[in-house]
Amino acid sequence: MEKKITELFLTRNNLKFHEIEKALKVRSNKLDYHLKKLIEKNILKKEDEFYMLTESSESLIPYISDKNATLPVVLILIGDEKNCFLYERVKRPYKNLLGLPGGRILLGEDINDSVKRIMKEKHGVNADLKKINSISLEHIEKNNKIINSFFLIYVSAKTKENIELTEVNSNKTRIIKSDYNLIKNDSIREYNLNIIKSLIK
Repeated sequence: MEKKITELFLTRNNLKFHEIEKALKVRSNKLDYHLKKLIEKNILKKEDEFYMLTESSESLIPYISDKNATLPVVLILIGDEKNCFLYERVKRPYKNLLGLPGGRILLGEDINDSVKRIMKEKHGVNADLKKINSISLEHIEKNNKIINSFFLIYVSAKTKENIELTEVNSNKTRIIKSDYNLIKNDSIREYNLNIIKSLIK
């Protein structure tokens, strides 16, 4: 129900209670309950008789959908195509395989910010972006069905810290296949990524 309520704000800046009630064809006491929950979560706010998205929840607009979306992530190479920093995954879909460090890009971050944060938070390593190597779209298939899609921004980074590197060739079967292919094929490439800032009122 909360998802259906927030979907109404994709095309409207503000709505009155009776407008939401009419659009969703829901009992008023049930609607009142869910509106209060959305206000508690700081997704909606109420000014006079109008409900609207809070400023902090405006960033949710691209994700309010009944469709599953591709997740953009940064994958980080420290080392080279022969020896690089890898770690054993503990989460599905690649649990127990070796993979490149990586993670989501948070709202407002540039790629260097993401690299610094991911390496520090997840691995305790201070690192800086060297270059963007490539951008790829990965579809993960299981039983002839795509179960995940990732927009991979593959980058090279550097660190002054002494970290343990893994030999790539001798661990090929233990490395996530897509990560292995990126390490072997895209590490010497360089890609320019533009950052566009748009101002809306």
